Amino acid sequence: QWDLTGSCISSNEPHTGGRENHMKIKAPILARIAILFLSALVIASAAVFSFSYNRMLRAAEAQSVEVSRAAITAALTAIGSKEELYELYDDEEFREQVYKSFRYICKRVALRYLYLYTVDEEGQRHYVICAAEDDEDDKLLQEEFGFGAVGRSSLYEAEKDVLYNGADEDYEITDNAYGIVCMTVMPIRDGDNNLLALIGADDNMEDVRRIAARDLFNLLLIALLIFGLTFVIALLLIRRSVIRPILALSNRMRSFVSDRKENVGAAKRKSIYEDEISDIENAYEKMSEDINQYVTDIEELTRSQVYTQTQLEVASKIQNGIVPGEYLLPGDQFTVYGCLQTAREVGGDFYDVFRMDDGRTCVLIGDISGKGISAALFMSMVKTSIREKLMAGRGLADTLNLVNQELCASNPEGMFATVFAMAVHPETGIVTYANAGHEEPLLLGEEPSYLDVMSGIALGLFEDSDIAEEKLVLRGGEGILLYTDGFTEAINTEKQQYGKERLRETASGEYRKCIAACDVRAMVSGIVASVRSFASGMEQFDDMTCLALIYKDPGARKTVLDPDLKSFQTIKSIILASIGESDHAKNIILACEEIFVNIVSYSGTDQVVFSSKLCGNVWMLTYEDNGIPFDPVKAEREKGELEDLDRGGMGILIARRNSKDIIYNRIGNRNVLTMVFDTENH
Repeated sequence: QWDLTGSCISSNEPHTGGRENHMKIKAPILARIAILFLSALVIASAAVFSFSYNRMLRAAEAQSVEVSRAAITAALTAIGSKEELYELYDDEEFREQVYKSFRYICKRVALRYLYLYTVDEEGQRHYVICAAEDDEDDKLLQEEFGFGAVGRSSLYEAEKDVLYNGADEDYEITDNAYGIVCMTVMPIRDGDNNLLALIGADDNMEDVRRIAARDLFNLLLIALLIFGLTFVIALLLIRRSVIRPILALSNRMRSFVSDRKENVGAAKRKSIYEDEISDIENAYEKMSEDINQYVTDIEELTRSQVYTQTQLEVASKIQNGIVPGEYLLPGDQFTVYGCLQTAREVGGDFYDVFRMDDGRTCVLIGDISGKGISAALFMSMVKTSIREKLMAGRGLADTLNLVNQELCASNPEGMFATVFAMAVHPETGIVTYANAGHEEPLLLGEEPSYLDVMSGIALGLFEDSDIAEEKLVLRGGEGILLYTDGFTEAINTEKQQYGKERLRETASGEYRKCIAACDVRAMVSGIVASVRSFASGMEQFDDMTCLALIYKDPGARKTVLDPDLKSFQTIKSIILASIGESDHAKNIILACEEIFVNIVSYSGTDQVVFSSKLCGNVWMLTYEDNGIPFDPVKAEREKGELEDLDRGGMGILIARRNSKDIIYNRIGNRNVLTMVFDTENH
């Protein structure tokens, strides 16, 4: 079935070959050519009719003007002044003479009406002499507009132009009770240019239309003959030069797939000249050769891609075994949850969570430079090497420094890895961590803030990485969020990055929603969903790895103190009540007093929060204040210089020597210092 344009709508018939194929090509072309010819004919006819009608109208106007001038000449022969005009009212013989002249003019030039009249001050016509071409019209005209008759209609614009604007002549096409006429109005003036009367000449516009219609009919007849002959010639030329070559090309195209090799170089039509069809044939031959080569290349490439895709799928499964898409480690003291979303089948991000022989839980996160298979292989090597060395009992910093040396010694591609490693003691909440150029972690709590860590150097860049360990004490409900730059560098449709500040705000909101149930999975899922929503509409360009740990310790007993030296008596009472009177207790009190005095004297704080917690055979005492940043761990003076000790270093030195460990962190606008003591003196 075919629509009006010749396009195939549906067909339930089998393919029958040549003639149907021929019609499929010919029908639209011929239909459009026919429409083009008919449109040209209609436009040309309309243009000629308009031209003919306007020409006849101008001829009627010119004729009316000339007739009016002849009538004026005839009238002026008898009328020389207004007095003589008035004599027409009394001289019937003279009126008859002028009437015969008007009647002769109407018949001579086929003028419908010719009349002489005056217009009074009130705008009424007073007819003097009227004449018509047709006898019946003249008889009716004399009865209605005979000598002395007064016109009933208002003045026309042409009359007003002559009467009031002083025009020498004007015409107007009117449609009245006598038909459609072209009325020409001219004035009769005396020698002093005084208006005596008006001459009106009406030419029948129906005659003009009849002439225009006759011209149009003749034009259409001639145009149809020319159109028919031209169409037949065009049809023969199109059939020979366009339809047949296109049909041949279409048949070759249909069988191109089955006879791809044979179609190349097939015989073309014979032509003594080159035209657009020849260009199409030449282009088809070139296209056939290119397609053959292209298909051959595609077949080879497809085989290669299928093999590569298979290898990628296998590699993805292996990587999922090494680094799972998500991992949850629940526990009584803390819960860890991690997830990984690669940008491609395999990626370079990794994380790891495992328990070490000393009872601590190790948490790793890393980001390999580059993407794809090479990054995945490098990631596997780095992750495995770090885990083996940590399980063998090496420290975090020692492990990262050793792995860095191994990578620098054997890294032909120049790849590198950023790694953040931390070990969490489940009872004390002490976190030991080392950073090798990775993003700083986010400390989760009442006011989440980024942890100020030593950035270190990415593994594989320089042999002397000099990565060091740092410590942090987590309190009940606090946690750490580790992530890769796929989160902070995610881009939305407006080319804006997600950024660290937005990540902090999102993590803060999700932390508050999930901390009551300690639902780490829900918290991380909320953060990932926020990043996904932000980057909606954009392709993921980097791996996204996130890992969170929430510490569940019920918390230590807290005491709020005024920044006054007298407040230390409260701390002393708490210590003695916990471990009793002993030399060991005195050493602890001395160390705590030195730190408290330092805080009160130099920090400028307005409040000190003291807390204590017993963890097995370890006793932990913590000071918190909002004073100026000061790290006593880094303030130890060189041994043996008494003048330096006299300037303030003695108290800190005593505190360090009497404690097992001192851990300081600047968290937000707070100084947090934890002193670790054995429960018994060793």
